[in-house]
Amino acid sequence: MMEMLIVDDEKFAVEGICRCNDWQALGIDEVHTANHADEAREIMHDRRIDILICDIEMPDEDGLSLVRWVKEYSPHTESLFLTCHSEFDYAKQAINLGSSDYLLKPVDGEELAGAVTRMLQAIREKEENERYTEMYRKYYSLWKKQKPRLVERFWQDLLSRRLLSFGDFLERALQDAQIDLHPDDRVLPILISIEEWNKPMDSRNQEIMEYAVKKAAEEIWLGGQPGEVITDKTGVMFAIVYDSAGGEAAAASAPDSGLDWWAQTGIRFINVCREYFYCSVTCYVGKYASLQELPGLCESLKNMERDNITRTQSVLLYAPQSLQALPSAGPGEIHISEWANYMLNGDKETMLRLIHRIVSRLEATPNVQGKHLSTLHQDTLQIIYHFLQVKGISSNHVPQFSMWASAQIRSLRHYMHWAESLVSAVMEAAFEPVERDGVIQKSIRYIHHNVEEDLSREDVAAHVGLNPAYLSRLFKKETGQNLIDFLIEAKMNRAKELLDTTGMTVSAIAQQVGYSNFSHFTKMFRKQFDVNPHEYRNVTKRMD
Repeated sequence: MMEMLIVDDEKFAVEGICRCNDWQALGIDEVHTANHADEAREIMHDRRIDILICDIEMPDEDGLSLVRWVKEYSPHTESLFLTCHSEFDYAKQAINLGSSDYLLKPVDGEELAGAVTRMLQAIREKEENERYTEMYRKYYSLWKKQKPRLVERFWQDLLSRRLLSFGDFLERALQDAQIDLHPDDRVLPILISIEEWNKPMDSRNQEIMEYAVKKAAEEIWLGGQPGEVITDKTGVMFAIVYDSAGGEAAAASAPDSGLDWWAQTGIRFINVCREYFYCSVTCYVGKYASLQELPGLCESLKNMERDNITRTQSVLLYAPQSLQALPSAGPGEIHISEWANYMLNGDKETMLRLIHRIVSRLEATPNVQGKHLSTLHQDTLQIIYHFLQVKGISSNHVPQFSMWASAQIRSLRHYMHWAESLVSAVMEAAFEPVERDGVIQKSIRYIHHNVEEDLSREDVAAHVGLNPAYLSRLFKKETGQNLIDFLIEAKMNRAKELLDTTGMTVSAIAQQVGYSNFSHFTKMFRKQFDVNPHEYRNVTKRMD
């Protein structure tokens, strides 16, 4: 609510200002009037005055003295002076007091409306900056105190398949991390993708704001339910909701039950991130799954993010993809050459499906004995070692390979989770670095070939067919540099080259490399080379 106070010893002047504009339409909710400074002080003791319009020449006390008092006791108030005189000394004092404007009487209504509109804008900007500063300090304090936690490390290790997820191994890991879950419990993962920051910030401030988004996710997605919001080892944020009495049951009992409840929660979270944390977010909601199924499900959510190039700031719900029919085989029978071919061709989805199918068939087969499980285990290891040999990959390059390879398999369920994890780990070690390198090199070539175009992060992502946030995270991980920074650097290097080799004007060069805003181009050039383009050209000419 915005309130304005008009102070003038001339009654008709006050009435004229009150009537010269529709103040409510301009954003002023309430207008107060006073005919001398003491009356103005009484009003300001009782009301929060946002805008003060004050005559300078008043008989008892001049407006300059009143505004000095206002600056001390109501520093948020924006002041505007009115006077019948145009002496420079008055204007100088008004400016020194931080006055927003200085208008001569009789005041033109349109001119006064323009001045008040500017003051309202200044107030809103000040309030937003104060809110941002307060929030920043709050989360900065929390961020400084934040220490690595056993809980987050557990989820990171589970999602990256660095711990055995069956038998006593998983139960002990849960106990060590002090997580109140049983190995048979289920959880719901939600991938939170920060698509874009809508406010410029350096990497340190961005890290703090990511922490703020993480805390907001805890409040909104968990909402008091058991769970955790973590960042996995690749930098992806996940909210993990435990399926306790408050988990799936809470969603089912919500006004709009089931998936609609999660969709509405996601929309609320997206709006909060946009309003308070200056970022655009897309959420990918999974399904309730066992802890053993969680790594594969989270990979599927990552694939959804990677392939999403159209639906940003949305809540997307997981839907299993249908796969082609698999070739038939007898119960417990592995066609080793066939499995090896699927692995060598990089078809991980089919491999995981084959593992599930062979386990399902053996479970449905009467009189299955331990020797069948042992043969299945050994055949799978044979395929794994053959794959590593053909790909020329040392087992040392596969995370926790020795632990997985030496694990004792006691049941078909153990085998299924063991085989899923080991196959996924060796295939990721073989294919992901090549795929990542290919995408990064393709992005870099595209930037260099189109450096003179009005190129954006979204343009680069569209060229390689990936989600912009996914590509940015991948680019930073592989090159150590932000994609936007790399793009700006390429443009500035091209601008420098044009300054060195052509007689084009600096403004023409700015347009040549895709900058229509000359001042922004100059700012980026100075940031890159510590001099502005004109200074750079003059220095190089003198050197020549």
